[in-house]
This record gives sequence, structure tokens and C-alpha cells, in this order.
Amino acid sequence: MLAMARHHHALSICVLLAVCGVLPPLVYAQATNGTVTITHEDMAAGGGQVGSGNPMNAITVIGQPTGGLATNGTFTLIGGSPTPTKLPAGTQPISVEGTIDDTAASVVVNGVVAILTAGTFRADGIQLVEGTNTITATATDPAGNSASHSITVVVDTQPPARPTVAGTPPVTTTPSYTLTGTKTPGTSIWVNNVEVVPLGDATSWTATVSLVEGDNVLVITAKKATGNESATNTINIIVDNLPPVISDIALVDPSGTPLRIDLKTSLPKTNFTPVTIRGLVDDSLTKVEASGVLATRSARSFDVAVSLLEGANSITITATSPNGFVSTKTLAVVLGTIPTITALQPADGAKLYAEDATTIQATVSDKEQDTVQCQILRDGIVSLDWAACSPSSWTPALSERGLRTLEVRVRDDFGGFAGKQVDVYVLRKPVSPP
Repeated sequence: MLAMARHHHALSICVLLAVCGVLPPLVYAQATNGTVTITHEDMAAGGGQVGSGNPMNAITVIGQPTGGLATNGTFTLIGGSPTPTKLPAGTQPISVEGTIDDTAASVVVNGVVAILTAGTFRADGIQLVEGTNTITATATDPAGNSASHSITVVVDTQPPARPTVAGTPPVTTTPSYTLTGTKTPGTSIWVNNVEVVPLGDATSWTATVSLVEGDNVLVITAKKATGNESATNTINIIVDNLPPVISDIALVDPSGTPLRIDLKTSLPKTNFTPVTIRGLVDDSLTKVEASGVLATRSARSFDVAVSLLEGANSITITATSPNGFVSTKTLAVVLGTIPTITALQPADGAKLYAEDATTIQATVSDKEQDTVQCQILRDGIVSLDWAACSPSSWTPALSERGLRTLEVRVRDDFGGFAGKQVDVYVLRKPVSPP
């Protein structure tokens, strides 16, 4: 207990984002013993009293909005030698507030002169560093009497170490598996965002997780009480008791864009060969082949390029699981042809007059009678984007005199295009005789 010459100052301080506890005069034993827990929802906005007999006064303080931790919290106020208090990351610098029973006194908090208002004080800009910080408020009255009170605050912004996981089998037939590993003291263990080991100081951990047929990707992290989360440790356990499931089959063009379906035949159709077949199986170790060609794998997806013959093609996709279960799927694919341009107007080498309209028109042939579109470019710049192949008018400007290149491209809905170019000369229109 602190002895003072002639006057006692009852001091209390609180850290911004916490609840401020007011210690009673130092002559009372309850000022140095006991722990009182205040739940935020039970405390009025302006504060109140805690306990009976010689109660503690408390005020509430609105803090900086760091992650929502200014609300719905429970804070422990301890008299005597306080236990370090965990603060959320990003609470530096902070403000410290409290009360004083002598309005004539001055208060200094960690070297910062506090502002006093009607028995309360506030000191802004109190710097905290990573780790343990001691915050001390000292009050001094005009006669030189002083009293101090300190609290210890721990700033913890560092994530815990990534937890370890003991070796797991790549493939199993059981519906669950017990994971084991090590962790940092003072952390909990989470698997796929679900807490499986509560907060504790143990350095080893065990948790049993449920598994489903196919891939079971388990993302494991450790968290501190402050919410700081470790780097992830990711494992995959495959359950293989059934034939693999082949799904989401699609044909894709060389750029990776899925191709359209020919609604007239209800069959996938493409103008590309080889064509890439893309799909999914339910685990990442299943081997996939298409007509004898081994597919490349990425997690659950597969890609396989298959050469086609013009017309109808039957492709058999075979999937073999790690334990030897087999599934097949047959895909019918039609290989079409790219449309062609049989004639183009104006002809190559044609002479055109500036400021006179000319017609650009392509004659197009498509073997399968598919709907076609045309695109027109002048000197490599698109002047008419993909649209129905119909005559287009062009009036060259005087500034376009000279050699010009016209190109018409044609395509259907099943990939690829054909093009035809002509060079034309744009001349100044001759002057008519009088």
C-alpha cells in the first residue's frame, strides 16, 4: 500500500477500448484484492458501480474502431498487481482515461500531461510497443503530495507459428481420421475455419475430422486469443471406396474458352482438332484417359487433347481411382469445317476514288450450312465487327489516298476463322472538263 504524507488521491486509469475501473481510496483492502468482471452490455454508457459495500466506480470509454473489438467484450479489472491485458492489433498510440478525487491535482501518464475535466483525466498519444508495456498515471496536488497507479498492457500483433501436422495417408477407406501435431502455447487449432482444439497452452494437439468420398482438403491454422492467425498448413486425404465420378465435361478452344453446342444435332461441335476435353473427377489422384490419351491433372480437374476426324467422333473417357475403381463416359463430338470466302469485292488491285462510295462484299461458303458472321478490317483496323455477312459501304476520305489493304474475315459458331485480303488504290477524283 502506498503511504502519502497528508492527502490521498483515489486514481483509476483505463486503456482506450477497455472499461475504466476506479480504485477506491488506498486505505481499503478491497482496492488491492479481487478480480471483477464487467460485461459490456450490462454497463450503462456513462458508467456505473460494481460490487456492494464499498463499490468500485466505472466509466465506459468509446475507443478506436479496430476490428469491432470496442463492443461486446468482457474486461477484467484487477486491484493491486494487475495481470497483463491483451489488446487487439493496431492500438498504438492510445488514449488513457481515469478519475481523480482532487480537482486541483495534475496528472501525468507515461510523461504525457493529461487534460482534467471535472474529476476525470485523459492523456492522448500514449505510445505502445510490441510486447509488454507499463502505463503509469501519477497525480500530484498543489502541496506536492502524489499517488500513482500502473497497469500492464501487452500488444500482440504477431501471428503464431504455423502448426505442424503428423504424416497422413494420401488415400484411406475410413470415414474419419485423427490428426495430430504441434502448436504454439496459447493458441487454438482450426480446421477449415472450424475450431477443433480450444485455446490452451499445450504444445501438442489432436483432432478427429470427418471425411467424404474423394478429396478432403484440410486447411489447418493456429489462432491466438487476440485473433492473430498463423500461416496455413494444408493437407489432402482421399477417401476411395467407390468408382470415380466424371462430371462437368466441356470442349474448350485453344484459348480455354468453352465451345458452344450445336442445337441442331444436340452434339458438341468444334472446328478445332485436336480439341481439348476438360472435366472433373472427385479426387486428385484418379488417372484419366480419353481414347487412350492420358490427361493432365490439376487438383480435381483434367484436360486432355484428342485429335478428331471430320464429322462424328466417339470419344471414351476412362477414370481409374487410386484403389483401382473404374468409371467410363462416352462423348460424341462433331468436327466441322471453317467457312471459306470464295470471292471478295472490290477485287485486288482495284482503283477507287476518294469521296465516292464503294461496296465491300464477300461471298461465303460453309460446308455444314452453319450460320456465319463477317468482320471487315481496313489497314488492320476493325471497321465493322462481327455481324451478319451483308454488303457494307465505304466512302474513302481524301486523307485515305494511296494504297489501302482491305480484309474480310468469316467464322461460324464453332471456332476459328478464314480471311481474305485485297489491296486497293484510293485516288483523287479526276476533274470533269467544263
